[in-house]
Amino acid sequence: MKRTLLCAAALISMTSLGYAADLPSRALAPAPIYVAPAFTWSGFYVGGNVGAAWGGRDNCPGRNILEHGIYTLDSDYLPNCGGNNRVGVIGGVQAGYNWAFGGWLFGLEGDINWLGRNNGNGYDYSRYGAPEYTMYAFSDEEDSKPRPPKLTVTNHSYRWSGNGSANTLGTIRARFGFTTDRALFFVTGGAAFRNGDSNATITDTETVITTGNKWNSTKSDWDQDPKVVTTTTTYSRTGNGNKVGWALGGGLEYALTENLSTKIEYLHAQFGNGDGGYSSSLLNDCQNFFGDSKNSIDIVRVGLNYRFVSAAPAPVLARY
Repeated sequence: MKRTLLCAAALISMTSLGYAADLPSRALAPAPIYVAPAFTWSGFYVGGNVGAAWGGRDNCPGRNILEHGIYTLDSDYLPNCGGNNRVGVIGGVQAGYNWAFGGWLFGLEGDINWLGRNNGNGYDYSRYGAPEYTMYAFSDEEDSKPRPPKLTVTNHSYRWSGNGSANTLGTIRARFGFTTDRALFFVTGGAAFRNGDSNATITDTETVITTGNKWNSTKSDWDQDPKVVTTTTTYSRTGNGNKVGWALGGGLEYALTENLSTKIEYLHAQFGNGDGGYSSSLLNDCQNFFGDSKNSIDIVRVGLNYRFVSAAPAPVLARY
């Protein structure tokens, strides 16, 4: 009986060990591996910019003169206006949206900027007339001396003061470029809008010098003392500098983080030309002036953008 019990116990023990050997392993699983999402330029962004701007405004006036009842261009009126390309500060804000596909990018951007410069300038321009003589054959005085000729010289001194300032500049542009990871090289172009003032004044100081040819009995001779008569006429123009044109440029943008990027770009904005006449202080005048406005603004600026990137949750890779 005792032997029988020992054999049964041994059999049960061997059966338990075999069953335990068939159970699955309890070893720990490897830690999960997180893979960050790929960087993308796609999405909406807003930002600000600051830089330098200079203009190419040329509103140097021309002059028409009245001949035989018709105003014709005075081709000899050639003042040196100068002082057009003044550099100032520009700053503003921008917003846009990018679509990135492969290594290429297409986007739309709009901006509004404030300019701290103007194209105020001026000149002094003088024209000296040729002497004109009036001859007299005989004297009507008692001594019968021939009357000397009367000499007349007419000189003009023109002073022009103009101000063609641009207060604000806005653009709506497309952007197209290619990317190398976090660097974006782009070209951009579209419509441009500006507003400002276009004021100018011309003063014409006419000086007429004549020699006297009146008999002076105390000197027993003709009075040749010159007489000077000066007349000043003012011409003015007040205009609105609101213009619509186009803008073209390019630049480089670099992503500092997933959401922040910085850029540097050049932009040329060109606006339509326009003629503006000057109103005279005289009702009937033998001359008039006009200004030919050729407007452009060049910009070099840096900017900072915040990009609203909605990245998907990072995928998890794990082995069991």
